[in-house]
Amino acid sequence: MRKAIVSLAVAAAAFTTGCASVVSGQEQALQINSNVAGADVLIDGVLVGKTPFSGQVKKGAKTTLVVRKDGFKERTIQMSTEIEGAFWGNIIIGGVLGSSTDYGTGAMYRYAPNVIQVDLEPVAGK
Repeated sequence: MRKAIVSLAVAAAAFTTGCASVVSGQEQALQINSNVAGADVLIDGVLVGKTPFSGQVKKGAKTTLVVRKDGFKERTIQMSTEIEGAFWGNIIIGGVLGSSTDYGTGAMYRYAPNVIQVDLEPVAGK
């Protein structure tokens, strides 16, 4: 009986947790550089640091990166993503429930490239 309960608990955990969530997590290490040191780095409107930036960023499908500094034109970039390989395995093994967890948490995506160069242009007249 005890083995059956443990087996059931393990199976439930496997089917209710997204595979990409477990394998690759909901965050990714990114490096964001600029030709202007000390520029603000905002991800989805939240200030996360200054260039050169290196840190963990929450994954998502439509993530917006903004790099800005006084005296320079602000740059807004829609970050490029790819689908994590673990997500496809999860569809086969975990079905709809596991894959929807990966989708909902953003874990099904990864940013590509994970090193981003953003060049700022000076504002005319400054």
